[in-house]
Amino acid sequence: MKTADGDFIAFFFIGLAFFFLIFIVVVTIGIRYRRKKKDHEQLKEKFDEQVMQSQIEIQEQTLQSISREIHDNLGQVASLIKINLNTIKVQDSEQASEKIKSTKELIKQLITDLKLLSTSLNTDKILQRGFISALQAEVEKINKLQLVNIRLEQADHTPDIKNNKAIILFRMCQEILNNSMKHSNAKNIIIGTRYKNAVFTLYIEDDGVGFNVGEILADPEKSGNGLVNLQSRAKVINGIIEFISSPGNGTKTLINITL
Repeated sequence: MKTADGDFIAFFFIGLAFFFLIFIVVVTIGIRYRRKKKDHEQLKEKFDEQVMQSQIEIQEQTLQSISREIHDNLGQVASLIKINLNTIKVQDSEQASEKIKSTKELIKQLITDLKLLSTSLNTDKILQRGFISALQAEVEKINKLQLVNIRLEQADHTPDIKNNKAIILFRMCQEILNNSMKHSNAKNIIIGTRYKNAVFTLYIEDDGVGFNVGEILADPEKSGNGLVNLQSRAKVINGIIEFISSPGNGTKTLINITL
């Protein structure tokens, strides 16, 4: 009888210990799940904020470009149209015909340029057309300014990016190009894309003056937090950014994103 009672008590305590063990495991899993869920929500919130911020910055830069375009190009075309109309000699039918013909061509050019400007205000074009298409348009726009020569190199079978990551990546690319044109004194910039083992790589390389990467990252104030900001944005899209540069040897920036 004592043996049976002893076995019952032993089984009771073993069962109780097993129950508490299961309870602890369940609670631990629950806590870890809640933490991961909270981290995921915070990451998603930060991602959404970065997408919105990038959209705003893209629009601001686009507005600046539009302002220059209106002043430098559309204004000039409109002036030519006005000059043509004012110099038409009605009594000279041949001259009038030529003037009217050239004026029509100028008006056609003006309408086309206005349509391009109106579409450039819409950042949704990046999602609709994809990152590569938007990047090509950006390269053409910068080359038109004749401040620097930019060449886009796209590897074969490189997939496009047509989600919210594209907006952040596009803004990062704009920021890198702006830094290069403002501070590097570069004459040539190469933008390239690669894709291997589900990793999308974007690289931007210039032949400018270069800089000491370690020194700048150690003291972000020297670059106006530009490099740190790029690193932060790369993390938001689960990417890795690398700066390769040294004084007198240009700069190459690599961004790797798993698709």
